[in-house]
Amino acid sequence: MFKLKVVVIGPTKSGKTSISNFLADATESSGGEYHPTQGVRILQFESANLGTNNQSIKADVELWDCSGDASRFESCWPAFQQGAQGVVLVYDPNTSGHGNELETLYSYFVQQAGLNSKSCLVLANPKSSLRSTAVTLSGTFSRVPQSTANIDENGNKLRSDFNTFLTGLISRVKDTHEQEELSIMSSYPT
Repeated sequence: MFKLKVVVIGPTKSGKTSISNFLADATESSGGEYHPTQGVRILQFESANLGTNNQSIKADVELWDCSGDASRFESCWPAFQQGAQGVVLVYDPNTSGHGNELETLYSYFVQQAGLNSKSCLVLANPKSSLRSTAVTLSGTFSRVPQSTANIDENGNKLRSDFNTFLTGLISRVKDTHEQEELSIMSSYPT
């Protein structure tokens, strides 16, 4: 069984906790009131039936639901990011400024951490159907898998997209481990 650490981060009020609860099948509810995450919440769950190379794989997933309040918690980012194999960036495409914040988060949690762009998933989580300030993401995200996170209208698609993302992470983790093993074995004299 594979162990995966996935960081969920994005601007404040983008819906990270709701999405994290949904993906982890957690039943926490705030009664519709907004309660900002203080630091980080770690949800652990088993994700079964992830298909890779024609076989079914299970993964123990640690989903780190991180606060989007950079002014208060940016000093904690190194701890959030340490050991993460994947990053889910959540934003509201109808909130101006979210695109710029996503750039900063992508730079730190993906690029500076040395992760592949495929180790990141961007979820647009519109809070309303109004498109008065629709955010357009920069070319930085052109190679990053993207999806819409509408739990109420299409939760099955969100879960499917997330499972596809996890399957890709497992494949990359396996490849990395195999490369490390080959490197170690080739360093021994024959």
